[in-house]
Amino acid sequence: MATTTSLPEYTEEYQQQQRQQVLEAEVVYEWECILRTKVKLLSTVILGGLGGGFVGVTNYLHPDVVALILCGGMVLIFLPVIYFLFNADYDYKGQITPKGIIIQKTERVPEIFYKATRGMAYIGIVVCVIAALMVGPLAFVGAGAFALLSFKMTGFHKQPQVLVYPFLESFTYRNTCSELDDIYQWDIYTLMCDIPSFDDHKLYNLYWFGFQCKASDFPHIEKVLKQYIRFAD
Repeated sequence: MATTTSLPEYTEEYQQQQRQQVLEAEVVYEWECILRTKVKLLSTVILGGLGGGFVGVTNYLHPDVVALILCGGMVLIFLPVIYFLFNADYDYKGQITPKGIIIQKTERVPEIFYKATRGMAYIGIVVCVIAALMVGPLAFVGAGAFALLSFKMTGFHKQPQVLVYPFLESFTYRNTCSELDDIYQWDIYTLMCDIPSFDDHKLYNLYWFGFQCKASDFPHIEKVLKQYIRFAD
């Protein structure tokens, strides 16, 4: 539906002001759910198999018991890291205010695991170098990859991600996606909306919004949203 309402001028100050209004507004409704991908276990098994295969091939070409133990130990160390961190589950919390939506995603990983991971990462760097020196040049590729990964792991911390979506109340929103999400386990529902009359990509990105929720919660969430924004028929 076309609108004659004039478009706001996009500036960094305007963007910050719009999002700050959402953060300062009263929360009228909130919901929570857990996001867990369907491929979490499968991807861990596949990567673990690849790591184990690499260790096996390396040991076959250059048999060395100590190197086998070191490399095998590294694979075992990284398996839980892949499962808990690289395919992390998320505590998902959504809040609706009269000015917009606030989404907070937090990894479902105990802080002690982050501390252990950072400690093992430093050990992993040393082990990778020793393994590469003992096995020979062929192992430098694999050891280098593990060492690089270990360096990245030394800075791991739990960092909640907060997304703020302001409403533009004078415009009509278009529902672009409203369905059960096949990426996640359980009954996770995804809604995405935009404003079709925007030609300015910056404004479009500012006022587009999307979120996940339990399928059973969506009817009420949609009802609350319609109190503050218009949806195209």
